[in-house]
Amino acid sequence: MTERWQRALMVPSWIRWLPCSFAYLTVVPDQHRFSREAWSMLPWDKAVWCDPGSVDDWVAQAQRHHPRREADHAELHAREHYDRVVRVRAARVEQFTEMCRRRALPVPHTLEELLYCLARFGLFEMDGEWVTPRLEQNPIEVLPLTGDEIVNEERAQQDDRAVLVAITVRALAERTRPRWRRRQVNADLSGFAAALRMPEAEVRRALTRLGEIAGLQVNPPPAVARDRVRITVAWPSFARRFPFDDLPAPEHAV
Repeated sequence: MTERWQRALMVPSWIRWLPCSFAYLTVVPDQHRFSREAWSMLPWDKAVWCDPGSVDDWVAQAQRHHPRREADHAELHAREHYDRVVRVRAARVEQFTEMCRRRALPVPHTLEELLYCLARFGLFEMDGEWVTPRLEQNPIEVLPLTGDEIVNEERAQQDDRAVLVAITVRALAERTRPRWRRRQVNADLSGFAAALRMPEAEVRRALTRLGEIAGLQVNPPPAVARDRVRITVAWPSFARRFPFDDLPAPEHAV
């Protein structure tokens, strides 16, 4: 019988907490129990964190896409971008390492070690050859966070939901008729909530937040709309701001 590969049901915010190679473990043949043999093609020896490569490679790539007279500017921009990515990546590595330390777990270095580490966190159940994903749990309920860290995570998850709603709006806007520097989308709030597995109240909050940070306009306003709304976004600036297909790891969103 052929496996039907699908994205595991999960709280998207795990992307912020877990190493890059976690993405391999989010694609499963079944939402419930399945044999680990189905994952036999995974690169189990792969390092858990992405390697950003050398800054010289970034500079060379940037200069290839700019005229020679702009080479110095391209190099400066590439080096600044590289430094930001490396800083964000280092902070993520330190954050995950601290969570492992608080649970007295060895820090994983390969994809296989990561699977067993996450099983110890309760994100997977391992029963012999059988694997059951439990990624629908909230990081707040699973990770050994302190009081201030919980408050910060709640805020971060609100930002995550805003990005997910923005991605959905952008995808819908791409299919609409172009207008002068803007695009409009007609949508149902209940449809957003169902598609994103998100409470409708959070969809309303996310749209309001996007109005504040990205100039998105909603009519009627999210707080008073019954269900059907018209969303207007600046184009193509909105698309450039949210180019992703899913919530990205922080260093990939820099």
